[in-house]
Amino acid sequence: MKYIDAHTHRRASDPDTMSVVNIRINAETEVFETDGICTVGLHPWDVTADWRDVADVIEDLLEEELVIGLGECGLDRSSSSPWPHQIDAFEYLAELAERSVRPLVIHCVKAHDELLRVHKFINPSQPWILHGFVKGADLAKQCLDVGMYLSFGADIKRESPTLVEAVRLCPTDRLLLETDVDESPISDVYAAAARIRGVSLEELCATQQQTFETVFKR
Repeated sequence: MKYIDAHTHRRASDPDTMSVVNIRINAETEVFETDGICTVGLHPWDVTADWRDVADVIEDLLEEELVIGLGECGLDRSSSSPWPHQIDAFEYLAELAERSVRPLVIHCVKAHDELLRVHKFINPSQPWILHGFVKGADLAKQCLDVGMYLSFGADIKRESPTLVEAVRLCPTDRLLLETDVDESPISDVYAAAARIRGVSLEELCATQQQTFETVFKR
């Protein structure tokens, strides 16, 4: 079986796993290197007053053949980065995703109200992927209702009732799976998702491939 890790910070050594590696671009970035498909973004933790300079670098990198998405970027109220700069940077990058015709991979912590506001303001035509989703069905429904995709990670292995409900609620064609910074294989996340959703691993792998191709236009 073939697995897709839709958001990770390390490339899997398993030849049966396709990794979409996130590369953080910030004011300290001097060299861009990648050994496979990736996304590039300005993480909200890295947002400073000179974020526009970083955004310009990201815009250039989106021309690279192996860069298939923009992110992760987003909003994080637990971060020390200035909140007004976070909002300005996120709105700009969301509009850049539209101009560059790239999906947007989103990091959001304690800011889903603002995320939904920006989504309504931008009214994007490109996919928005809310990565590392760990909330319950109510928030999942709000995000799904406006067209977002939800990407679930290793937290689903614990099968908490609220997260299980969100995983079951998510439509097949709006669900992605990831490891993020977790070191366990993506196959473990797939096994948990298949069990929660009551489908076979084979079926889950097939639908994940279809969703990946739709979102990342591969």
